[in-house]
Amino acid sequence: MKILVISKEAWRDEQNGGNVLTNMFSHFSGSEFAQIYCNEQEPNNAICRNYYQMSDRMMVNNILHRTKVGRKVIYNHVPTATVATNENYRKMVSWIGGDFKRIVRELVWLLAKWDESEIISYAKEFNPDIIFAPCYGNHYMQKLTILVHEKLKAPVISYISDDFYTNKQFKFSPVFWMNHFFLRRRTRTTFKHYSLVYTMTNEQKEQCERDFGANMKILRKNGQFESQYLKKTVNSPIRLVYAGGIYLDRWKTLKVLADAIRAINVDGVKMVLDIYTNNLLNDKMQQAINDGVSSRVHKAVSMVELMEIYHHSDVALHVEAFDVTNRHIVRMSFSTKIIDCMDSGCAVMAICDEKQAGGAYLRRNGCAICINDLSEVAHVLRNILDNPLLLIDYQHKAFEVGRKYHLQKNITRDLIQDFESIEKIKKL
Repeated sequence: MKILVISKEAWRDEQNGGNVLTNMFSHFSGSEFAQIYCNEQEPNNAICRNYYQMSDRMMVNNILHRTKVGRKVIYNHVPTATVATNENYRKMVSWIGGDFKRIVRELVWLLAKWDESEIISYAKEFNPDIIFAPCYGNHYMQKLTILVHEKLKAPVISYISDDFYTNKQFKFSPVFWMNHFFLRRRTRTTFKHYSLVYTMTNEQKEQCERDFGANMKILRKNGQFESQYLKKTVNSPIRLVYAGGIYLDRWKTLKVLADAIRAINVDGVKMVLDIYTNNLLNDKMQQAINDGVSSRVHKAVSMVELMEIYHHSDVALHVEAFDVTNRHIVRMSFSTKIIDCMDSGCAVMAICDEKQAGGAYLRRNGCAICINDLSEVAHVLRNILDNPLLLIDYQHKAFEVGRKYHLQKNITRDLIQDFESIEKIKKL
């Protein structure tokens, strides 16, 4: 089977979007992959070596200097040793507010001249059986998916996570609502191109079935859940690990956690928080979550390195912001990091609103220490300090739920069956 991936992110194992792709496709033995992606970073994975790249930098240079947009990159071997770099776009527009920043990016991609004929030529040369294109909440990625699908007619399988379609958004910006109106209209059109759409939550599955009449299925990220990584003792100091993005004000939740740990450590280090992220920190964030003792920020690491870090830690964290705006943005989201946390051999701690879909899943299954109010953080940490074996109990609970619902061999089997059934429909 030949699968063409169309994504915003570079396929990098240590970054969330790329890690999801690797988790999905690493056991598609005999399949061949190519990727069209819209990011200036290099890929870093052991699956795909055939790429067509576009980026914000290319778009800006095209507008200013009429330079070419897009390039084909084919590696002799799969790219497993490339170095992550920061996107220049983030630096260029760091002074612009959130909604305007998104509009600036959309305008740049709208005004620049893509080489559509080269994109289609690349896709036709690969000649995929299936197009896998996540559904993003921006115009240019949806436009790209429609462009390729209309020319190739290969069936499209998609994946959606954040709720960018419904009107349950807490925003006052007229810029946001103007863009939201046009994005809703485009998304309705884009969904007509999908043969199958995955989501990670029942809430979003039901929402998309109502809104689009789409063929929806639940897809859970998988893990190994090997019993050799279950722990019998707790470290001193107790080590908490957060790995992932600190955007959408997640850093503010981490600040509350870091403050509580600093208070506990006033007469000696009893707990430490290690944060691994690819996001850039401003001075305010640095002061809040990177004191070098109780709370330490590190660069993102590969999934192999992260799992090794987890194996020597005690608590794996899932956090979200508590302000109204961000609660609405992530209310239907199921962070793929949750399954990494469950597979880590650590106790899982979820600090998020009680209605947030990922946290609600953990709470329903009784496999995480769930904190739904920031005022409870300090109390929960002191309870863990007084009863450290509680962490061992939750480590085992996370493993049990993981083996029941997220075991790699079971999820991969179902995923391959879905792709094969969609491929057969194409051939009829």
